[in-house]
Amino acid sequence: MITDSIGQLKRYAVPKADLILKFIAEHNCVNLADGEMEIEGRQLFVRIMSYIPKPALENRFETHHIYADVQYVALGAELMQTARLKDLEVLTGYDDQGDYQFFKPKGAITDLVIEAGEFAVFYPRQAHRPACLYEGYKGTVKKLVFKVKIN
Repeated sequence: MITDSIGQLKRYAVPKADLILKFIAEHNCVNLADGEMEIEGRQLFVRIMSYIPKPALENRFETHHIYADVQYVALGAELMQTARLKDLEVLTGYDDQGDYQFFKPKGAITDLVIEAGEFAVFYPRQAHRPACLYEGYKGTVKKLVFKVKIN
């Protein structure tokens, strides 16, 4: 898991960082329509979403096996949480079509506040609970989740 301002993405050797930064530079991310766009086929694509964050307990932890998430907040702020797999209880089996598995916490959780212009990277099998309400922010979040094929 990595967090920083988007301008620092390349310093962490995140795969496809150049293409991600090029996409962000070439688009007005706040005004993009929600949906999905391929950047480099299924090797790199982006899911664009707008939403009101929910209290953390209303969201589930998730992991992926094939894709890493580069979650870039273009507008607003949200709380993202991480946890070690040993501190989670399995809720669902792995869905290989959607590349996800859901969990609920049973141990330690780490909170991360990600604000506009910042990102978080979650590699395969790194559990995360995004889209959570951050007490210091009320309003809509516009987020781009770049899906980078790793496995």
